[in-house]
Amino acid sequence: MGIIRTDTWLEEHFSNPMELCKLASPDVDNHAQYYQYLRRFGMYQPSRTTHDMFSKLKELKAWEHMKKFYTKYKKIWRAPEVDVYIFPIEPTRQFMRDLKGRSGLTFPRKIFLFLSPVDDVKIWESLLVHEFHHAVRMKRYKKDPEEYTLLDSLMFEGLAEHAVQKYCGKEYTAEWLGFYEQDHLQHFWNRVYKDHLQLKKKHQLHDDLLFGRRGIPNMMGYALGGDIVKEYVRKQPLTVQESFNISSDRILENSHYNSDIEEASE
Repeated sequence: MGIIRTDTWLEEHFSNPMELCKLASPDVDNHAQYYQYLRRFGMYQPSRTTHDMFSKLKELKAWEHMKKFYTKYKKIWRAPEVDVYIFPIEPTRQFMRDLKGRSGLTFPRKIFLFLSPVDDVKIWESLLVHEFHHAVRMKRYKKDPEEYTLLDSLMFEGLAEHAVQKYCGKEYTAEWLGFYEQDHLQHFWNRVYKDHLQLKKKHQLHDDLLFGRRGIPNMMGYALGGDIVKEYVRKQPLTVQESFNISSDRILENSHYNSDIEEASE
């Protein structure tokens, strides 16, 4: 448990990422489909560029650094054990520019981290904080993950970045927090989001609204979640421990976005 030494896996199977998927998730039925799913979040494709990236990650001791960060936050948060799998990131414009060369995907007991070489390892730490926060909240939030709604997803992202700001500093928070001005956020909230907050994760529109697709600006759901949590924290203190189990509804109720919902229902 903890940081899995995927560097040794990559040494042997770099050119066959589906084999890496089998090693990480042997219980999955269709590993080709699983690999394509991971690619949406940053999993590399074999190439000279990504192999050079892997070599640089080894040189920079990415696995050792992440083990140190994982141990630190597991202790501070009294967090459950999770498996953490590190792979190179696919160097597209979206991942390298919009996400600062870092991305991740979290399941209740498993975290995938997709990394690029950095000069400042705190960038890696910020990603681990964000994704590990997701895993701990999944464990402590009193709700079945199958029942998570769009509102829950927005709050997961905003609360994780609240933790990043606390432990790593504002300069290490996600780029998407500053993508849009307040009036732009408000426009899409009023026009689209406030009427779809109860969409379940399995509904296709959920991901379109969360990530920004089909006419919705890039990462708009993330940006809204970050803004709602920021406003909540501005009004009252929120410890990171509290952020693991606070209800999504409570956060929304203490924001001006909630008044928009109330006005619309009158």
